[in-house]
Amino acid sequence: MSFTTCALCPRLCRSACPVATGSGREAAVPAVIAGTMLDAERGNVPAALAREALTLCTDCGACQEHCHLHVPLPQLLREARAERVPRPALEPLQPIHGTGDWIAIESDDRPFAEALSKALGKDVRKWRTSDHLGVETLAYPGFEERLERIRGRIGNGRVVVVSGGVARVLEKAGVGYQWLHEVVRDLPGGDGSCALGGNRPLACCGAAGPLAAFHPDDAERTGRVWLDRSEEWVVRDARCRSHLNRCGGTVQDPLDALIARVMP
Repeated sequence: MSFTTCALCPRLCRSACPVATGSGREAAVPAVIAGTMLDAERGNVPAALAREALTLCTDCGACQEHCHLHVPLPQLLREARAERVPRPALEPLQPIHGTGDWIAIESDDRPFAEALSKALGKDVRKWRTSDHLGVETLAYPGFEERLERIRGRIGNGRVVVVSGGVARVLEKAGVGYQWLHEVVRDLPGGDGSCALGGNRPLACCGAAGPLAAFHPDDAERTGRVWLDRSEEWVVRDARCRSHLNRCGGTVQDPLDALIARVMP
């Protein structure tokens, strides 16, 4: 599969793309990105322009969902980024602290493991990650070794997540997990993570993929469109929560609700 089909398409997926919608940039339309990459493969555009195009993406998959031909453009872009965009910084895997069968994977500064322990009345181990277990480097060479280490660290633990990025890495590793609202069932579920599907007012808020790292202004504009279209500012994904609050929202997730309940 190549970029040819998308490059020749009359841009029918434009309205489905959160970056094209949020940024208003024609360069962010999936078909235009594909056209740029086709030209790059032929040696007709400079490497810097190809990198610019490849990073105007949240990797949400909305273009493929919308495509009548189901072209796997997100996969093509991931593979091209691994070849043409420098690997993002990768945090070493941290040790898992504590005892118990449950493991709470903390992706921000909130006391997830402590709050979950109070809610369950059981010991909960804590695993911290500042880069969502390295989700932005999934397509780069050598990540299989990291996935093996992740499987080894978790073992038979019962994993609970609040980050769609973490969830995506665990899925790639073949590790089972539950979202927090599935474990503590009377918490609000919120709008689903773009990493794993679910109802949402726009395919992605702009926090995921390389967009926020390489094009923060476009990511912020995309987040503001998400906020304008949403009727309830509760999200499932902690990464979305952090980004949308930086965009001017007052957004909560299930972990906020849990902390308010058990740690007044």
